[in-house]
Amino acid sequence: MRILQLIDTLEMGGAERMAVNIANAFSEVGIESFLAVSRKEGPLSKFLLPGVTLHSLQKRSTFDLKAFKKLMGLVKEIKPDILHAHSTSIYWAVGIRMFFPKVKLIWHDHLGVNEEVIRDNPRKELKIFSKFIHGIITVNSEIRDWWIKELGFSPNKIKYIKNFPFLNFKKKKKLNPIPNILHVANFRKEKGHLNLLKAVEILQAQHFDFHLKLIGQVMDEQIFQEVNKLINTNGWNNQVSVLGPIEDVGEVLLSGDVGLVCSDREGLPVALLEYGLAGLKVISTDVGICAEVLGQGQYGYIVPANSPSHLAETIVYVSTQHEEAEEKAIAFQRHVKEMYGSEQFLTEYFEFLQALGLSNQTLKTNLH
Repeated sequence: MRILQLIDTLEMGGAERMAVNIANAFSEVGIESFLAVSRKEGPLSKFLLPGVTLHSLQKRSTFDLKAFKKLMGLVKEIKPDILHAHSTSIYWAVGIRMFFPKVKLIWHDHLGVNEEVIRDNPRKELKIFSKFIHGIITVNSEIRDWWIKELGFSPNKIKYIKNFPFLNFKKKKKLNPIPNILHVANFRKEKGHLNLLKAVEILQAQHFDFHLKLIGQVMDEQIFQEVNKLINTNGWNNQVSVLGPIEDVGEVLLSGDVGLVCSDREGLPVALLEYGLAGLKVISTDVGICAEVLGQGQYGYIVPANSPSHLAETIVYVSTQHEEAEEKAIAFQRHVKEMYGSEQFLTEYFEFLQALGLSNQTLKTNLH
C-alpha cells in the first residue's frame, strides 16, 4: 500500500511533527511512505527515516499553478492508495481529487475548537469539501463532535486518534542545580507565552531560583516582540532564554526538569507527549485533552488556563516536592509509551481505513 501525506511545511510545529512521525511510522511497518511539502521543507525534514520519500513543491501562493501541476505529476507517478492531508493542505488535496477521483482522501484536522476559533474561521467551505473527503482524523474528541454537530459529517467517517511522539534520545538526562523549565510551543497568541511571563514575574518577586527556556517557531511576530520586550524590560535575561526553533528537540528535553503547556486552547500538543517520553515533570493548563492525558493529575499537574498565580504556585510546588513529582514523571513516561506510541496510532489508523473500506489484506499483514 502507498500513502502520500501532504502538508504545507516542515517547520517546528505540532502538525508538522506529526506528519514526520506518521511518515516514519509507516516506513517502519513496511508501508510505502511518501511526504509532499507544498511550501518549504524546514528543519524537521532532517528527522525523516531513510525509508520515507520527501518531495518539495515550492508553492509560492495559494493559486501557484506550477506547484499544483507538480503535485499532480507526483500523484500520477506514485499512484497513492491514500492521500493523507494535514490541516490547510486539505484545499489542494480536494483539488487533486477532482483530477484523480480514484485517490482516497483522509484529512487530519489538527485545529483546536473554541468560540474564538469558530468566530475567526467558521470553515463553512469545509461542508462543501466534505463531499470529497472519505474520512477525517481529529486530534481530540471536541473537534470530532464539532464536525458531526455543526457540519453534519457522518460519525462513521470521522475518528479521533491520539497524537504520538517519535523521538530518539541519544544521551542521558542531565542533572541541574536549579529547576530547568521548558516551554515548547510556537510563538502564537493561544500558546500562553504572556501568561507564562506573568507567572515569571510572580516567581521573581518570591526570589525563586529557576531557568526558563522558550522553544518554538515565531508564528506571530507581535507576540514574539512582546515576549522579548518583557524579558529585556524586567531584566530577566539570566532567568529566561528565548531559544526559538530547535531542530533536535529530544536533546533539549533531556536538559530539562519541568515541561510546561500554558495554552489557552489545544487539541493534543505533541510537546506534552514528548515531555513524557523525556521523563519530565509536567504542568499543563486544563485545555483540550491535556488533563485526560495526564490522568486528571495522576501523571502531572493541571492548572486553569490564564491563571499566572496558579501556574507560579505549581512550578514552585513541583520543584520542591521532588519525590512526589518524580514519581508522577516516571509514571507518565510509562503511560505515554504504552498508550500514545506509534503502534497504538497505526492500529487505530488502519482499523479506521478498514471500516471505511479503504484498506486491504496486505495492509493488515504489514501491521501484524
